[in-house]
Amino acid sequence: MSEPLAFRVRVLDETTSTNDEVKRALEAGEPEGLAIRALQQTGGYGRQGRAWASPEGGLYMSLLLRPRVDAAVLPTLSLVTGLAVRRAAAVLLPVDAGETVLVKWPNDLVVPAVCRPPEPADAAAAQPAGGAAFRKLCGISLEAHAGGVCVGIGVNVVPPAASDDARVGGKNVPIYLSELGFQGSIDDVADAVLQAYAPLYRAWLSEGFAPLVEEYAAHASLTGRSVRMVNRSGEPVAQGVVASVDEFGRLVLCALDGVLVPVASGEAHLV
Repeated sequence: MSEPLAFRVRVLDETTSTNDEVKRALEAGEPEGLAIRALQQTGGYGRQGRAWASPEGGLYMSLLLRPRVDAAVLPTLSLVTGLAVRRAAAVLLPVDAGETVLVKWPNDLVVPAVCRPPEPADAAAAQPAGGAAFRKLCGISLEAHAGGVCVGIGVNVVPPAASDDARVGGKNVPIYLSELGFQGSIDDVADAVLQAYAPLYRAWLSEGFAPLVEEYAAHASLTGRSVRMVNRSGEPVAQGVVASVDEFGRLVLCALDGVLVPVASGEAHLV
């Protein structure tokens, strides 16, 4: 297997979206290994084009990759990216806090909604509105473009100004690395993510997702939970208890009749 990829990092003060920057670089023929960061984004977006508010205080980074893999294998790169960010979090956080960071199929990192005893003044914040089971730490997007792939990574590092807090990230209740005990800089987070990503990416190129299934399962947030799967239009396509994620990156549900149903794409809603 070849050496892990050495990323070339460009840091911008502000841009509409680091994904847009990488897609332009793909069109221009930039070689694999470019990582573009921005201190803030004015038009950030995540999976399925959903708006991702991006004030200062988060890691907003997109990677330019040119993997030579079958189209059927490509979606598992989102799961590999989640594992890389989770490995980085485990390095950056105190051990107990690092263990609370979980991968949520197919493209998020989350922490259980109550993962630490709240301080008295923080009790309300420890109970997310609507009884959410998880708080979102990171979102990931994957776009095939101009003969390559743009991988978008957004990590909540420190809370933004109070006036921005309600709109940071996507639709989920956020949690920040700083709330989990992280005391470093956003540069530290970026470095840790890229260091974790490079060897995982090379392993995935040569062996696929199968060797990573066990690690993914050990940190999967949905296993054993009842979910309803919906497609891009919000229409239900399957329902059952999550049994596993298989070597093809599919979420495997156990339906009410006991039949195992592999789901290759969609969004999982807890029921």
